[in-house]
Amino acid sequence: MGSQYASETRLAALLDQLEQDLPALVAEHPSPGDFWNAFMLRVDVIEDAAGPDDARVLPRLNAMLKPHGMQIASVD
Repeated sequence: MGSQYASETRLAALLDQLEQDLPALVAEHPSPGDFWNAFMLRVDVIEDAAGPDDARVLPRLNAMLKPHGMQIASVD
């Protein structure tokens, strides 16, 4: 029985696409609230693909957000 989660290659592709789209997403949503809503819609798809225990997603998201002066707070 296969995993319900995305392969490492697929997960990397989803993250790469979000990173590529991020400058346009920032430009299209100048209001912080609007940006975070749009961004998190994309992140939800990635997190669902990654699974609940995948520790690779948050660091990658924060790395792509850092040049834009943003980050997602970690919940421990």
